[in-house]
Amino acid sequence: MRGVSQDGLGVSSRTYLSALELGKQTPTLDKLDEIARAIGVHPLSVLFYAYAVGLTPQEVRELGQLVRSEVSGLEKYDIAHE
Repeated sequence: MRGVSQDGLGVSSRTYLSALELGKQTPTLDKLDEIARAIGVHPLSVLFYAYAVGLTPQEVRELGQLVRSEVSGLEKYDIAHE
């Protein structure tokens, strides 16, 4: 959570957030949602950012295109309406 104070997040304990930053904990989807709301972004943006760390700008663009393509492909399964 670099650039955001842990107190400002208003979620979880400092110990838990520190463990997340160090890669010693993995957040649940509910916890990821809580953290994303606290910093004012969509949870998928947090996931995308986590996967994009260390990539070149071109690789980030390609990853974004891949995600858009795969999400479009999921529509054929109509999983949102089951």
